[in-house]
Amino acid sequence: MSSADYDSVHQLLAFLSAHRRWAYLVLFFGAYFETVVPFSLFVLGEVFFLSGALLAGMGTLNLGAVAASLFGGGILGDNSSYWIGRYYGAGLFERLSRWPLVGRLVRMETHQKGVEFFRKRGAMAVFTARLSGPLSWVTPALAGTFRLNYLTFLRFNTPAVIIGISEFVLAGYFFGNHLGAIRAWLDEYALAAAFAAAGLIALIIIVRRHVSRRDRLERSR
Repeated sequence: MSSADYDSVHQLLAFLSAHRRWAYLVLFFGAYFETVVPFSLFVLGEVFFLSGALLAGMGTLNLGAVAASLFGGGILGDNSSYWIGRYYGAGLFERLSRWPLVGRLVRMETHQKGVEFFRKRGAMAVFTARLSGPLSWVTPALAGTFRLNYLTFLRFNTPAVIIGISEFVLAGYFFGNHLGAIRAWLDEYALAAAFAAAGLIALIIIVRRHVSRRDRLERSR
């Protein structure tokens, strides 16, 4: 996550803490729009996952309600993207195939290949893509566009959503629950941690230079 993402988490934490009545609804819609095309291009779901889990770990929000809000939003968002692709994907493919430049890449033959791919490997593609980060936002829509069976989509997408979001929920809850101990540890061992990090970086640089020097010698021979 970038510094802008950390700022977003900080701002969302402050908002959710001040508006607990709306917190679960905000988390639900954050997880929902994180997976609905085209909003998934702009909404970073990790901000909502970590913010909700941190507040649950700190005792501000209920962990079960946070998880249910995030799981429900993510599952419903993926299903919405699937049906958007199912209803509009083929027509969009056909229109784009007529465009002068785009048509070289987006052709109806490509659509048929996509249908064949999802017929053979679509279930596993849906499951693994939901856990791979960059592909998670577009795969449900592609599954609908290329006509993956809906019940198959449900069976493989639903557990993948729960597993993928749970990773962030567990990490955020752990840090939120041990925030005081982590702060105390950093205050006591901050200097030692900084030296250890510097030593690790120096060791990596030395090893990389050694490997690079050895490769140059081997090539010169």
